Amino acid sequence: MTACSLLSYIAIAWMKMVPMQTIRSRVQFFKISALSLVFCVSVVFGNISLSFLPVSFNQAVGATTPFFTAVFAYLMTLKREAWLTYLTLVPVVAGVIIASGGEPSFHLFGFVMCISATAARALKTVLQGILLSSEGVEKFVKNYCYFILERS
Repeated sequence: MTACSLLSYIAIAWMKMVPMQTIRSRVQFFKISALSLVFCVSVVFGNISLSFLPVSFNQAVGATTPFFTAVFAYLMTLKREAWLTYLTLVPVVAGVIIASGGEPSFHLFGFVMCISATAARALKTVLQGILLSSEGVEKFVKNYCYFILERS
């Protein structure tokens, strides 16, 4: 993360790949801080869950991220997806429920941490969309930010 920050600063400040943007208001600062906090929580919870669960099971639970994204998007923006979208999420969530019951090294605390990390990643995605759309970010910079944030 330090290398990413350093290289991003070099690309923006020295190489002028995209225009430098400053924080324009206290509200914007709090939105960015909330996004950063959610990101950190997702990383910490994900790492904690790896102490208790195998990576393969962690990845299976992570497949439910679209479900949480759809739920948070609806709750926070009242944006509804097509009914077919919700219908396709049912087998994914059902598969994770079935896998949870049959996992030999299942640990409840690890599972709760894994679900929490997955939900936090989905929340981060929704918050990103809200932040980038509400702040009037230029189209090029918006796409660049999505690229950088999704890689982290």
